[in-house]
Amino acid sequence: MTAPTLIATVTKNNTEEVRVSLTTFNGFNLVDIRTFARLIGAGGEPMPTKRGICLGRDRLPDLIQALIQAQEGGASC
Repeated sequence: MTAPTLIATVTKNNTEEVRVSLTTFNGFNLVDIRTFARLIGAGGEPMPTKRGICLGRDRLPDLIQALIQAQEGGASC
């Protein structure tokens, strides 16, 4: 697995953020969309959680289309 390349960070709330990263695993190009959490009282860098998805970059057009539909109010697929 290659080191992830951070593309974007979106604040979720006071203690969590969603990070979008690109990586490669076993020759597959992947996008990882994962929740990172800052431990209460610990400060420092947020840690990755199990909450998130990792999918092939070739699936991004389908995901983007789904997100556009969600933004427009959930028009049917």
